[in-house]
Amino acid sequence: MVDLVYLLVPGILGILALYLNKAANLRIRASWISYAAMIATVLIFVSGVITGFSGFSLVISRAIDFSILFALNGISLPFLLLAVLLPILIFPSRRYDIPEENTLFDTMFLLVYISLISMFMSSNLLGLFMFMEIALLSAFAMIFLWGNRNSFSSAMKFLIFTQISSMLILTSFLMIFLYTGSFSLYAMQSILRSMNPAYLIPIFSLVLISALIKFPVFPLHEWMPDAYFDSPTSITSMLSGLFSKLGGYVLLLFIVFLMPRTVSYFSTPVMVLAAVSAFYAAFVALSQRNLKMMFSYSSMLYMSVALLGMMSNNPIGIDGSIFLMVSYGFISPMAFTLTGYLKSQTSTDDMSALGGLMRKLPLFSLFFVIAVFSSIGVPGFSNFIGEFLVFLGAFKYNPVFVAPILSLIIATAYYLYSIKRVLFERFTSAVKKLHDLDAAETIQMGVFSSIIILLGVLPYIIINSINLGGI
Repeated sequence: MVDLVYLLVPGILGILALYLNKAANLRIRASWISYAAMIATVLIFVSGVITGFSGFSLVISRAIDFSILFALNGISLPFLLLAVLLPILIFPSRRYDIPEENTLFDTMFLLVYISLISMFMSSNLLGLFMFMEIALLSAFAMIFLWGNRNSFSSAMKFLIFTQISSMLILTSFLMIFLYTGSFSLYAMQSILRSMNPAYLIPIFSLVLISALIKFPVFPLHEWMPDAYFDSPTSITSMLSGLFSKLGGYVLLLFIVFLMPRTVSYFSTPVMVLAAVSAFYAAFVALSQRNLKMMFSYSSMLYMSVALLGMMSNNPIGIDGSIFLMVSYGFISPMAFTLTGYLKSQTSTDDMSALGGLMRKLPLFSLFFVIAVFSSIGVPGFSNFIGEFLVFLGAFKYNPVFVAPILSLIIATAYYLYSIKRVLFERFTSAVKKLHDLDAAETIQMGVFSSIIILLGVLPYIIINSINLGGI
């Protein structure tokens, strides 16, 4: 058995080693230290999957039931997999925006890494909130410090929206504490499930609004375009691949474990909103000629589809929403990394300034096609399974909610246009200066592609790790 707290040890030691290296002038590359910490974490995680995980508890205050309580629940393992594995795949893309060794960036990246892992392991709501806030504030600082010219306004918009969302979550947690006298998922589950679900509507409303901001979903998405566009490639990938899952994870805890009967009061209106959001994101993405903005709105589209599945409140839809969030959690960072590669070479991600890459950059073109086909949901790639289960669950709730599948047809249109424009149009002066992916980039894209195909061929890897029966 592997104690869950061991997953945090390499990251903590990595942060200490970064500053020891700098203070002692050891001249070890900061990126090597960060890689070593994340690789060690992955190895510990794999050992835990094989041998099993054991919990960890550290009481901080008995008066308010505040503790660091790590234990896996029925939905946390897929998200923990994403939090452990994705950052190490994203980290190499730092060189597109931050080419020099940067101890502060590496430190904050590891801090985000540790915080997200801790959040998905937390079974105490106050501890969960604390780790989520550390990750969000660290992301704000990274957007502000290493974003482009408009990074200040984008970072402030991100901070304002996410803090409003966080305050709503904290308020709901405090209300639960007043009802149950506990912040522990284990202690509050039986109490909340035995209560009249109508009494819990105010609490669930706060959690829901908070999740809609973090996803994001129309019309609470205003922070998303600027934050995604103005962030460095590695941070955009983190925002899309992991941070957009935070609200969904918290909402799922309430839907599956804490307030399953209260969800019925919200299912229909929220599923309508998710459908509207999916169509909105699809049409806006269709109008984009900037690759990064197109992928940004595409991320919003798939998170809206995931919301549709979880609010159907049946096992098929919930399984599909979790699978889709994990699947697209790998696909969108792959797409953003390829976009970052192009911009680092040409100083643009405008599709009208690119063209003819298929003949000149065969490796890049191969992985670009994989990223696009994965996003579309071609059978054999992971998104197909998630989309199928989500719409099957939505159909089971009400056949009318299959209509948002049309938004995926719109997505197919703009994705195929991007292939035509970027890969098959005539050469441009910018394209002639490019070189194909190097060995490190090829390995990075190869691992992304392998995971996406593996989950598409063997979806039970994720689905069998989901247990909706209890905490």
